[in-house]
Amino acid sequence: MHCKVYLSDEGHGHIVRQRAVVEALLALKPELEVTIQTKVHIRKAEQLIPHHHAIDKFNNIRWDKQEGGSPDLKAIQQRFDAYIGLSEHFIEDECSHYRYDFLLSDFVYEAFEIGRRQAKPAFGIAHFTWDWFFSKLYPPPIHSEVMSYFLSLMNNATRLYFPPFTPRDIIQHHKDKALQVPFILNHQHEHKVVRDEQRFNVLIIDSGAGVLERGIRRSLKALTLMDDFIFYVSENYTVSHANIRTIPSNELMVDYIVDMDLVIGRAGFNTISECIGLRTPMLLIGEEGNPEMMENLLLMKKENLASFISMKVFEEDLDRFLPFFVKYEYKLILQAMRDHAMATNGADIIAADILDRL
Repeated sequence: MHCKVYLSDEGHGHIVRQRAVVEALLALKPELEVTIQTKVHIRKAEQLIPHHHAIDKFNNIRWDKQEGGSPDLKAIQQRFDAYIGLSEHFIEDECSHYRYDFLLSDFVYEAFEIGRRQAKPAFGIAHFTWDWFFSKLYPPPIHSEVMSYFLSLMNNATRLYFPPFTPRDIIQHHKDKALQVPFILNHQHEHKVVRDEQRFNVLIIDSGAGVLERGIRRSLKALTLMDDFIFYVSENYTVSHANIRTIPSNELMVDYIVDMDLVIGRAGFNTISECIGLRTPMLLIGEEGNPEMMENLLLMKKENLASFISMKVFEEDLDRFLPFFVKYEYKLILQAMRDHAMATNGADIIAADILDRL
């Protein structure tokens, strides 16, 4: 049996979720062959998803950002003006050499139409859909005919899997095909660092697209002023100080969460999921104009699983903010993390459901 996984070229979170699902599938069906296809993050996908073949090819979906991570509406509009024609060409090309028993996608919409044309199952796994994301931007950068095209392709999916905190209107719109599942996490956690038990261990995570790079660089001076903390940052930030440790750039930052007391980063769903699964408190930075980030921030605050920090405070005043936060609000978040009863076996449920449908 052979499966193809289509990955959109946006960050690393979807790669981590698909890694968990692939591993769960292989646990149930070890003889399964897996092919992954993506472009920008092909090397990271090859590193993370086991027992696979890899195809270096753009899957026709991504969005454009301004400095700081907010959507670049003009660039998005220009990108998607020609989307339908490119999509139809992509589908025809994929069908011309199709050889798979089923497809997985983190919302490369074309996968669902390819599955329909080949009479093979096609499954979608995502925290939000691109049609939802673009519909929340103002002014809308995507023409209505493209939005309708998204939905027409999506209607061909065999099943759509959505984890907790997926926007309710997405679940409602696709209720005939949607299955809500627990968090989709990898349960194999290797301890990659030796914790400093005398100090507070903090992981600072950027996105796969490097959205926080400028802010993290500006915060480094403040980090060196806090001797009661140990900070872990990517080795891309050339810094040398007794309380700062670096993580190899080819490693996934989320794989270090298991040994941390606190994670500081943007409110991406992958970071949130991993922290909830490992019960690690979060200090989250939002992104102006990003509807996914806003949705995640509001939900985390409602559940009392995270607090927020502005980019300005993160860059300029972290040495004053963080000790105060740890002394007071952190304790409430830590208790909420210890008390929650949210399941994390979404990958196992998805894998079993897919194989049942085959």
